[in-house]
Amino acid sequence: MTAPAAPAAVPVAPASARLRRRSMLASAVGNGLEWFDWNIYVVFTAYLTANLFDQQDPGSALLMTFAIFGVGFVFRPLGGVLAGYLADRFGRRWVMIATMLTMSAASLLIAVLPTFESVGVLASVLLLVARLAQGIAHGAESTAGYTYIAEIAPAERRGLWSSTLAMGVLVGSMLASALGWGLTTGLGTDAMTEWGWRVPFAIGAVLAIVVLVLRRTMMETEQFEEELRSEPVAEVPLDPAARRAILWASFRVFWFVGAISLVFYTWLTAASSLATLQHGMDASAALASSFAAQLLCVCLMPLMGWLSDRIGRRPVALGFSLGFVALSFPLMGLISSEPWTLLVAQSIALAFVAMGNSIYSALLAEQFPTRYRAKGIGIAMSLSVAIFGGSALYLNQWLFGAGLQWLFILYFVLVALASAVAVWLMPETKGIDLGSVGQREPAPLSR
Repeated sequence: MTAPAAPAAVPVAPASARLRRRSMLASAVGNGLEWFDWNIYVVFTAYLTANLFDQQDPGSALLMTFAIFGVGFVFRPLGGVLAGYLADRFGRRWVMIATMLTMSAASLLIAVLPTFESVGVLASVLLLVARLAQGIAHGAESTAGYTYIAEIAPAERRGLWSSTLAMGVLVGSMLASALGWGLTTGLGTDAMTEWGWRVPFAIGAVLAIVVLVLRRTMMETEQFEEELRSEPVAEVPLDPAARRAILWASFRVFWFVGAISLVFYTWLTAASSLATLQHGMDASAALASSFAAQLLCVCLMPLMGWLSDRIGRRPVALGFSLGFVALSFPLMGLISSEPWTLLVAQSIALAFVAMGNSIYSALLAEQFPTRYRAKGIGIAMSLSVAIFGGSALYLNQWLFGAGLQWLFILYFVLVALASAVAVWLMPETKGIDLGSVGQREPAPLSR
């Protein structure tokens, strides 16, 4: 006796262009706020170190500050896996709202932390708790957000739309740097050390209200709704060939994201802080130089996203990876105590960052089928970011202090080279229907 045929899925009515654009804006703005909350920790590292750790050994206190920054990354995979499971099972939209609230609550906790002088080691412990919560939220937001923007974008403009999310990430980081420069210049070192370092964390918590207003009317993605209607959401066992394809895609994504993470936290988030700590550059001048370089990167991102829609994802991603293979040693060697050296080196580096980050969402989403997309991105991306991004600042500072910065740069080059190999092995996916991913492997470019 044959089983009755499953009823045909009812096609999901396409969303209006206006709703789609409004959802894209809400996603980008919210993601930018998440990155603002995440990155102000790095921008204000010196003040956190001075207030929340034992100053008997300032060098160890600084390393502990960077270590807690890295520990936040350890919990990113947990957030990524949790969000991937929930987003694939219940939808992308509500996960993005929950993660934004978690990140903002953690920022508020940092803003009101007692100092080490008043409560001792409890101050350091509470900072650790806040960063763990931010790590979970950040991993979850990245997983849901990157999946979401790729799924609501028109196929022929997915690279361009993905660049808006990357721009939101960078604008959030720029706002952190700009606020750091403004507060440092306006308040001075004494006021910043005493209370001014709390201001950016409080601002991040308050801005959550704006994001809630924007995100409450976001659409759910049509790919998820169609998948939900076509079959029950219960997990379907994967056949061996499909499992191998997903694992292979995860491996490629892992190395590409590893290079993105290492580059992002070295050249974008922490460049001004490292120039100040390692080369004695004036803090205000370093922040201003970094801000100018980041502005150039923002302007280049939509161009690179558009270019990937025309010539393909692989050529643009290869340009990113091979650029850092060739230029990491000369660019890092250029930086001295003079602010212009940071401006030149960081501007060149961030031009290549624009190539990789602009297509980040599109490239990752195009590697996985809809049913496993958020989980695949969440696991591969979060593990890679935790390993490479979470260790970047600690390794850099530790090896610099030991007189072995060349070893960090060599490590940097090797990760970029591994990324280039992973991208070379990826199929070309520009313009692909996301609903067809996993049904057939796209043909790779001729090599």
